[in-house]
Amino acid sequence: MEILKRIVLLSLIITFIFTIGGRLEDNVSYFSHIQKFDKLYQVSSDTPYPLQNFLYVDTVLVGTDESGEEAGTPMSSASGIAVHHVKEKAYAFTAGHWCDSDADESLAMVKMLNPTMKFRIENRVAYYGNFYPIEEMYVDIESDLCVITFSSPYAYKLKKIKPAKKYPDVGEKLYTASSPLGLYQHEMRLLFEGFFAGCYDGQPYCFYTIPGIQGSSGSGVLNSKGQLVSILDVSVIDFYQVTGGARLENIIEMYHTYIR
Repeated sequence: MEILKRIVLLSLIITFIFTIGGRLEDNVSYFSHIQKFDKLYQVSSDTPYPLQNFLYVDTVLVGTDESGEEAGTPMSSASGIAVHHVKEKAYAFTAGHWCDSDADESLAMVKMLNPTMKFRIENRVAYYGNFYPIEEMYVDIESDLCVITFSSPYAYKLKKIKPAKKYPDVGEKLYTASSPLGLYQHEMRLLFEGFFAGCYDGQPYCFYTIPGIQGSSGSGVLNSKGQLVSILDVSVIDFYQVTGGARLENIIEMYHTYIR
């Protein structure tokens, strides 16, 4: 009986050691990750854009063959900007047309052409050095806006951003970050700047002399105070130095409706 007690006690001690060791290893990994990206995303005095708030979003087609091997192929990508968090839940803006893509139709066709494989679609967001699944999408097609949510242990690192109270003045300098043509790495940020040109009567867009092309959709446009004034949605064909973005009043409405 005494031997049995010693064996049980030894087992508990070994389990405790392995548990503590695993937690220490996780903590070391966690803090080294924070240290790396805190240093990487330090914002210079030249831009009010918080680099850690930039998001790259994509839709990935994941195929599984008969042996169980998985391979992912990006189907579409866009940009985005995180604006708020509650504990580990983060809220962000991106382009409505990316959230409303016809990925399901493409999935059905791929399945028909490859009957021996299993496929699924994943909507992901890249944030603070990792990819996370997108949990919710709230789309407003008319204003071409979308609010997405995701969960990350680094959500507290994002800077909370609110919509501006008024439009910029024509000629006012503005800032954004994008992934044009899907150019993205966790360690890279493509920053742009331009000027407010005004809004187009009868259309849901305002215009900016900020470069943009496919993949730039969803980029958050900030003023010098770091307030959100637009989300880029369109670029002018053959002249990519001019882009259009959602109206401020539509952003404010979406913000108050879905970001809690």
